[in-house]
Amino acid sequence: MSTVIDVGGIKVSALNDGEVHLPPMYYPGLDFGAHPELLAVDGTYHIPVGCFLIEAAGRTVLVDAGLGPSSIPFPGDIAAAAGLTDPPESIAAGGLLPGALAAAGVAPADITTVFLTHLHADHIGWVAPHGVLFFPNAVVICSAVEWQTPPVAPAPGELEGRRGLAAAEAAGVLRVIDAATVELAPGVSAHHSPGHTPGHYVVRVSSRGQTAYLLGDVVHHPLQLNDKGISFLSETDPEHALRTRAELLTALQERNAAVGMTHFPGLDFQRITTANGREWTSARASSRE
Repeated sequence: MSTVIDVGGIKVSALNDGEVHLPPMYYPGLDFGAHPELLAVDGTYHIPVGCFLIEAAGRTVLVDAGLGPSSIPFPGDIAAAAGLTDPPESIAAGGLLPGALAAAGVAPADITTVFLTHLHADHIGWVAPHGVLFFPNAVVICSAVEWQTPPVAPAPGELEGRRGLAAAEAAGVLRVIDAATVELAPGVSAHHSPGHTPGHYVVRVSSRGQTAYLLGDVVHHPLQLNDKGISFLSETDPEHALRTRAELLTALQERNAAVGMTHFPGLDFQRITTANGREWTSARASSRE
């Protein structure tokens, strides 16, 4: 397992804020009957709520802000639609990020930039829980189209997270972007990769010929590496998401880059290898382009 990697002197750490419990219906095209090992005894697939800490010279960037200090009860309508007679108590529970940051030796006040790959509830929760900025010295950066277009049918927890973003805007620390590529720090850049949401971005870390990519929700399940038929229920444009995912995975395979994914089991950094067919391999060594 490798949840911390060095990218040419830039330290990148995967941090977990909690866990989400999703019924099979959230993964259209995935045959859970052929993969019963994926489901917990409660009938749901458990995934982490990942965030990524980038420590570069003079800059400390947090990519995504987790679910926040909250637990979302499992909605009865979703349990009924999924045929779950005894669903988990929560569909998502956060709260672990402060401890994960402390374990990494970083305080909230040390964060200089919070970059949000997109504005789903499990990526924005620690921006300003209960309206109080959690990262007092950070600028918060997100997609303009996502911030300026409120969801018609917000998912559980999404409105609370957006209220935190409104608090960041009121404090003058919210910066919205719409460019294809945006520099976040020396060697750290965000790249527009829509499909999962219209304003979704991935993050590239590059230094001294080494590189890593943080994919946000472009890849939502490890099996999507080889199965193009698997999508995700909340994707705004599944066809566009598929194209974005296929293009990125092919590019990353060719570049032998380290890859971090928000919901990959264990939050282990990966690399795509082809020695035994295309597969995920733990990224224990530095990556070069």
